[in-house]
Amino acid sequence: MTTFVLRLYDYLHRNRWLCYVLLAAIVVGSILLTLRLRFNEDISDFLPNDEAYQKSMSIYQQINAADRIFVVFQLRDSSQIDPEKIIPAVELFGQRTVREHWKTTSQVDYDKLMGIASFVYRNAPLFLTATDYKRMERQLAPDSIASALKRAQEQLLFPAGSLVSNNIQRDPLGLFTPLITRLQTANSSIRYALNDSFIFTPDSKRAIVMIDSPYGSSETSKNNALIGRVNDAASAVEKAVPGVQIQVTGAPVIAVQNAQQIKTDSLWAVSIAAVLILSLLFYALRSLRKMLFIVVSLAFGWLIAMAGMSVLHQHVSVIVLGIASIIIGIAVNYPLHFVAHLSHQPSPRAVLKDIAEPLVIGNITTVGAFCALIPLDSTALRDLGIFAALMLMGTILFVMVFLPHLCKQNAVQKVVGQLQEETNETAEYIPTYPRNKWVVGLLIIITLVLGYFSLFTSFDTNMQKINYLKPEQRELLAHLSKMRNETPGETQLYVVSDGATVDQALMRSEQDAPDAFVTSRREQQRRIDRWHNFVHRNHIALYETLPRTATQYGFSTEAFADFDTLLNRPFHPQNIDFFAPLTANGIGTRIIGHTAVCVMNVPNAVSDSIITAYSQRNDGRWAFDVQSMNNAIATSLSDNFNYIGWACGLIVFVFLWLSFGKFVHALIAFMPMAVSWLWILGTMHLLGIRFNLVNIILATFIFGQGDDYSIFITEGLIYERTHHRRILASYKRSIMLSAAVMFIGMGTLIVARHPALHSLGEITIVGMASVVAMTYVLPPIVFGWYVRKSERMKKGKSEKRKG
Repeated sequence: MTTFVLRLYDYLHRNRWLCYVLLAAIVVGSILLTLRLRFNEDISDFLPNDEAYQKSMSIYQQINAADRIFVVFQLRDSSQIDPEKIIPAVELFGQRTVREHWKTTSQVDYDKLMGIASFVYRNAPLFLTATDYKRMERQLAPDSIASALKRAQEQLLFPAGSLVSNNIQRDPLGLFTPLITRLQTANSSIRYALNDSFIFTPDSKRAIVMIDSPYGSSETSKNNALIGRVNDAASAVEKAVPGVQIQVTGAPVIAVQNAQQIKTDSLWAVSIAAVLILSLLFYALRSLRKMLFIVVSLAFGWLIAMAGMSVLHQHVSVIVLGIASIIIGIAVNYPLHFVAHLSHQPSPRAVLKDIAEPLVIGNITTVGAFCALIPLDSTALRDLGIFAALMLMGTILFVMVFLPHLCKQNAVQKVVGQLQEETNETAEYIPTYPRNKWVVGLLIIITLVLGYFSLFTSFDTNMQKINYLKPEQRELLAHLSKMRNETPGETQLYVVSDGATVDQALMRSEQDAPDAFVTSRREQQRRIDRWHNFVHRNHIALYETLPRTATQYGFSTEAFADFDTLLNRPFHPQNIDFFAPLTANGIGTRIIGHTAVCVMNVPNAVSDSIITAYSQRNDGRWAFDVQSMNNAIATSLSDNFNYIGWACGLIVFVFLWLSFGKFVHALIAFMPMAVSWLWILGTMHLLGIRFNLVNIILATFIFGQGDDYSIFITEGLIYERTHHRRILASYKRSIMLSAAVMFIGMGTLIVARHPALHSLGEITIVGMASVVAMTYVLPPIVFGWYVRKSERMKKGKSEKRKG
């Protein structure tokens, strides 16, 4: 490996023009490819790609209006309850929404409700169930008919009698009243109060206006512009109606706020980190030129990664790129080691000879660790693995191939004499190794304790905890959640029926909702046959008893014309489009593509068992609730975490073994990573830090950073014992500088207000402290023990031969 790198250096050194042309071509090509890349800001990219989970999430979002923006109006004096003072502000806001052509809902449309009720009355036979007919049979007894008509006569005498006259014409006996009640129940997913038809919260303190975003909840850039216009309209209304306060919330608003907070936090963290890191590098290197070498190397690696992403994908998450900035902490090792060794070697070629092998080995193992993310079932984690691998390969390529030719040969010649003297002085250097038994005992005890606590490290699957919510948003959402029509001790269960066609999905759905309004053609035919049999069986009551009794109570022969039409009208099964008045308003079974969804409330205690029962049927039906989706995230996190741990560990260890050629050397290099991992998990549990969808990627990062450090320390130990020259101290200084850069770069995220970024900062501090401590302490102790044991064995064999 070192021979190949040196031969390549010599060739490009003789043909510098080729080196520069090649560098320019790669840079220009990468820039052109990067310009094709488009960006999104959807944090849901971190969610599992599992088909069942994605479909559950899509159904949940569509049913629960995840694309809605809620504009909330309330009096500035929150102790008052006076809807009349709020309504003018809602009306004024509504006028502005009309000019903006927004699709809004601020009032209950009574005409639409009456239209839906009329549709159900006109087509009642399509909605009646077997249970309804048992009740209707009793209502057709002569006494029951007389009682129903007497009630109808009395209702018409009241001042509001004209409002119920239509219902009496359509249903004089109240046969379909339970059907209309069921219709109202099917459309009562939220609880609200009405004032002059405007929608208020149940306590009448807040009026609600809903705006449907045409961009969904994840297109944050477009939603940002829309929400900006909504806020402008709200501000104008607040000025016109001073006593009213207007707030805006909803999934699109929260997504925009998260994206903005991530940008703000990242900008602050990067700015602080840049100042501190540049100051640290200048203090350590005392050379602007060397600092420039580091910056250019990282920029080249970043450009290569962006170009590679543009080849593989048209879009990439800005959040992924922001998190990928932590890879800089690993990539900086390569140019940092190079420029640090420039001060101790007579030429760039000599630097390559010393560090090419450990750098390339470290790069291969780290790239392999990040490639372990690629098979995961999360778009963001997969993209992060690809981006990290490409950036690390790009950076090492620049450091090994191009950077040596940007360094002037005479920049290091002045230290040749000094180096020769130092080399002579240290030619017979005999390394010593720590053997403090108290330190070893303490390490073992701490490792055992933290290893025990590591067993209890848990995952946080609550998406709300990695979303950024302003206090006022949190309070507002708490008030809106009270509008949900939920019963204490119950949960909403979503029963999903798939089919090759809508009709097939409905046939499966009918097993769960026999009283559904929207049914398959087969069920419609059953209901129609049941209706015809009912009319035929009760012909005397409907065609003789009812008209005769109606005349006795003063009703004309034409009073129930609509009901008579219904009795004589032929009915036929209808396609799904016929039920648009119901499906378009979310009444009853929800139709999404070729999927039918029934939403029902079930006791919390039986929810899991119902979901499990459906999953075992394998008949095109399945069920989920919010908790089961969270459980799916937890399972995915756990599986990913275990996979990352084993895959990264195996990849790193195999490469270490192949590179060092000895199992024991690979074990010494790997040990700091294994032990530090126990320390990290145990410390996280003790500090109450939990893994989530975002910070789980640091599992790979710890391996990536840890193996670089461990390889250098182990290489240094082997080199000193083999060549009897000091080099370990130089490696340790480079590692300490690299670790300090990473501590600053990622540790600054601890000041972030966004929970996801803040958690990255927390784990970085814990992880890096553990990795550096183990890298500094463990390899010298274990290597020293191995050397002493080997020497004793050699000595013993020698004495035996002499004897």
